[in-house]
This record gives sequence, C-alpha cells and structure tokens, in this order.
Amino acid sequence: MMRAVFVFIFIALLAFGAVWLSDYPGDVRLTWGGYQVETSIIVVAALALVFAVIVALIYRFWVWLKHGPGRIGEVFSARRREKGLEALSSGMVAIAAGDAGEARRQAVEAEKNLSGEPMTLLLAAQAAELNEDDRAARVYYDRMLARADTEFLGLRGLISRAHKEGDLIKARKYAERAEELRPGTAWVLKELYELALKLRDWEAADRILARMSKGKAAKGEAVKRAKAVISYERALECREAGKREEALAFATTAHELDPTFVPAAALDVALTASLSSARKLQKLIDESWKRAPHRDLAEAIRKTVPGEQPPDWFRRASQTVAPNNPDHVETHMMLAKAAFESRDWGPAREHLMKAGGDNPSTSILRMLAALEEKANADAIAAREWIIKSATAPQDPLWICNACGRQEETWNVHCPACDSFDSFTWRTADRGAHSTDEVEAEIVQEIAAGS
Repeated sequence: MMRAVFVFIFIALLAFGAVWLSDYPGDVRLTWGGYQVETSIIVVAALALVFAVIVALIYRFWVWLKHGPGRIGEVFSARRREKGLEALSSGMVAIAAGDAGEARRQAVEAEKNLSGEPMTLLLAAQAAELNEDDRAARVYYDRMLARADTEFLGLRGLISRAHKEGDLIKARKYAERAEELRPGTAWVLKELYELALKLRDWEAADRILARMSKGKAAKGEAVKRAKAVISYERALECREAGKREEALAFATTAHELDPTFVPAAALDVALTASLSSARKLQKLIDESWKRAPHRDLAEAIRKTVPGEQPPDWFRRASQTVAPNNPDHVETHMMLAKAAFESRDWGPAREHLMKAGGDNPSTSILRMLAALEEKANADAIAAREWIIKSATAPQDPLWICNACGRQEETWNVHCPACDSFDSFTWRTADRGAHSTDEVEAEIVQEIAAGS
C-alpha cells in the first residue's frame, strides 16, 4: 500500500516537473572552442537521462564481466555435486542389494564428481569389499585414516577387515584408536569388550563392562551374569598364578553375583576349604547346595576332606549336604553314587529309584544294571536295565545355546563356535530311535560288559 502511494507521488512530481518545464522552457547556450550550441532545458534533461542510462548499462556489463564466469562455474559445480550425490545414493543402495558391479560403477562416478569427499571414500571402500578386492579396500581405508574427518570411519572399516582376517590383535589396536578419537562411543566400547573376551583378557573385559553398564543397567541380570563369569575366570587365573587369596575373593564375588552359577560355586567351595574356617565352609556348602545342586558341586564338596573314604563321604553327604535340598534329583544322585562306592546297595538302589522317578535317565538305568551285577550277580536283570537305557532320556549335559555343542564340563567359550558363556545345563533332544539302532546299542553294551 505504502509503495503504491510513493509511486503515485513520484509520478505526480514528474508530471509537475514536465508541466513546469513546458511553462518555463528556458534555454541553454554552450560555447566550446569555435562552436556554439543553443538548446532548451528539456533537451538537456533528456540527454542527461539518456547518458545516465548508458552509464548504468555499462556498469552492469562490467559487473557481469567480473562475476559472471564464477557464477557460471557455480552452476556447473552444483550440477556435478548433484550427480555425485545421486551416485552416492545409488552406490549405497547397490551395496545393500549386494550388486558388486553397480556399486563399483557408482563409486567411480561419485569419485569423479565429488573427489575427496568423505562419503566417496567410504563408498569406494565398501564397493571394494563387496568385490573382494582386499588391496583396493585397504588403500581406501588408509586414505581415510590420513584425514582427520574420515579417520573414525576408516577405523571402523579396518576393524571389520581385521575380524575377517582373524587378526584380533590388530582389530583391538584399531578399536583402541577409535576410543581415543571418540571416547565412550557405544559401538567402540562393545567392540573392545567383545575383543577382550575373545582374547581372554578378563581384567580389560571387567573394566570395559563397568564403563558400559552404569546406573540401572549395572543391576540387570545379564550384566550381573557377565560380571560373575568374568570374575570366575579371573579367579582361575589368580589360582594358576599362586595368588589363592585373590582367587578366593574373585570366586566369592562371582558366586555372590550369580548363586546359580555352578562353576563359581564349586570353585568358591574349593578355595574356601583351604583358606577359611570349617564353620564358614559349612555355611557356604549349605547355601550353595540350596541354590545350585549339581554333580560338579557335589564333587567339589567331597574334595574338601582329602583322603576321605567312601563310607565317610556317604555319611557326611547324608548328614550335612543332603538336608539342604533333600528332594532334588542331584541330591539323590549324589547319595546314590556315594552309597554305591561304599557298597551299601540298599541305600544306593533307594536313591537311584527316587532320582529316576517315572522316567529315569540313561545313567540311572545303567547304574541300576551295575548294581544288579555287583550286588546280586544277576546278569539277566542287568540286561533288562541296559535294554531300557537304550531308549531312556539322555542325561543333562552342558549344551551350547548357539551351536548345540555338548560338553561334560562347563566352558567359558564354546570350543566349536567360540560363543561366550553359551553353555547351559540341560537335556538334549535325542530324537526318534529306530528298532535297529536300539538293538545295536544293546549289543554294544552287552559286548562291552562281557
């Protein structure tokens, strides 16, 4: 609105000026050298206006000559950048789709239009990885390491390459450098933690786990379990190094963090027996058997009294261990084995029958067969137990949750797939048995016993 008002006022002033000049035309006389020019003021004003327009046009042309090429260059540069960004996008899609040839073509196009950009180096390195061109991938990653703005990205790629090559030491070195560049980055801490576990560096794993788990996360069951396993492994290291008191401290920590962790309970009992009072040992045995009855723990408790004879162990197990969890299968198995070794056939049979219940396992049936042989010299009854054992449920074992590997003893890493803390004590599925397989097992068992 105001602009229209100003325009109207400007036009009115021009009209007023034109009218005034027409009423008072005046004249101008110019003498220059031997020439004399006479004209009106209106003509002079018109000539001045034309001159001003010409000067303005010349000035604009000069400005264009000065800045035009740069602007034209900016147009072309923007176009190249747009094409480079399109190539980057298409290259990433090709990598996600696993199209190695297309990824390489787009990487070349991106490098041509966006030379030196951080993402072009990453795309080129990923395309080289997809094409299994190890040399080119390493060249691109090294170029990324040489730049401050891409070093962190390059380190991540080199960590991945080190894993593929199986060089955990090199992967750890790169991860430590990444931690220096950006301390506390979640994926870097996770990488350092997993590498410490794989390299069996339990002290470093413990330290990194403490950094990863803070606040409520530190009280989670998964974190407590990991800390328990790491403390247990540190206890084993200290025991092997002759540092028994430190070993006991770590074993106690592991047991307290996870009372159901059988290896930690067994180690805690074994170390407490040699370093603490009998009263403290008995209290530990009572609490451990309540929470984690297991054959490995029973064996650790048995060894707390060196040189103990089978009848004495059977008496001690019945009086001081079994009352803490009297109805558990492992309690009956512990007492059955102790009675069997003591040649006390009656209690041995009684506890085997209680342990087996309505569906006894293979080991229980074979112990019953051995008992018939030794107690009654009854080969026919022993044969019947062996026949039943061929199709009986399998005994529980330490089974890897990742690959299904079965072990008699617990391992911190699976020997087959190297998974950390993947073993659980459970019964494997034996699957269906054919009649021929059952008969073959029976024949082998009888042949072995004859």
